[in-house]
Amino acid sequence: MPLVTAVIPCHNGAAYVGAAIDSVLAQTHQELEVVVADDGSADESPEIVAAYGPPVRLIRVRHGNMHATRNAAIAASHGDYIGLVDQDDAWWPEKIERQLARFDAKREIGLCYTATRGVDDDGREIPGSRRRLVVARDQTEALGRLLALNLMTASSVLLPRAVIDRTGPFDTSFRLTGDWDLWLKVAEEYPIVAVPQVLTDYRVHGANTSRNKVAMLEESIRVQESALQRIARHPRWSGDPGLRPYLRTARHKLASRYSELGIRLARQGHGARALVCHRRALELERFSPRIWWRLVRSRLHRGAVGSEAD
Repeated sequence: MPLVTAVIPCHNGAAYVGAAIDSVLAQTHQELEVVVADDGSADESPEIVAAYGPPVRLIRVRHGNMHATRNAAIAASHGDYIGLVDQDDAWWPEKIERQLARFDAKREIGLCYTATRGVDDDGREIPGSRRRLVVARDQTEALGRLLALNLMTASSVLLPRAVIDRTGPFDTSFRLTGDWDLWLKVAEEYPIVAVPQVLTDYRVHGANTSRNKVAMLEESIRVQESALQRIARHPRWSGDPGLRPYLRTARHKLASRYSELGIRLARQGHGARALVCHRRALELERFSPRIWWRLVRSRLHRGAVGSEAD
């Protein structure tokens, strides 16, 4: 029976980390270890984690970067499979058992994720937070869809250690979107699969890092452009006709991200940077009315395009 390591990055997570650990220990698959990497917490998080004892282990780091903290926990782990759990999220009891069944059925799989639901601070389901999970027919569709949009919540993901060893760990130059970057690298080399049932809870609260919209857009653009560059020179995907429709969709989404970033930068008074973003969006989608309208709105905004040299 394979050993599964649950990797939990933690920073001032005293309010939630115990629930995350409990959800791992409640798994129907019992060959488990939990590695919690505490990144300089100033609250009681380390004491809460240390009180569990085996199979829960605490390591201490000071990175200030979730992906570097995840990497440290992975390096300290012993599992054949690595499951990710954010400090404020939780697994349903059958999650790992159902995911391992998918790996057993198809050994070449590189990543398995599940459907999720949003919960509030008290763990109550947020109405409308369950989204229909589209299960890709094959590796081409999975990679193609992933080129445009991050399809999965990190806490739902299970990967074989051998896959991480091949693709590399999380890229720590990303603070917010390093998970999407890793999923893309895996999907370029391996099939990825989904369990369409909700087996992961994602907690929604004011501290979620994804609410930093400008930084999220900037990093998402970097991830997407890097992936498209890799695809263009990839020995398999560069000439794959089945991927071409998805590449068009990905470039359309990239253009939309650039124009949205341009609008947000203009609102903050960064007119010159906004103009650069709008120009890049138009290089990708020259005849998009929406992108042209966003450019006009940026120019009309006080302190927008051309008002300063930033």
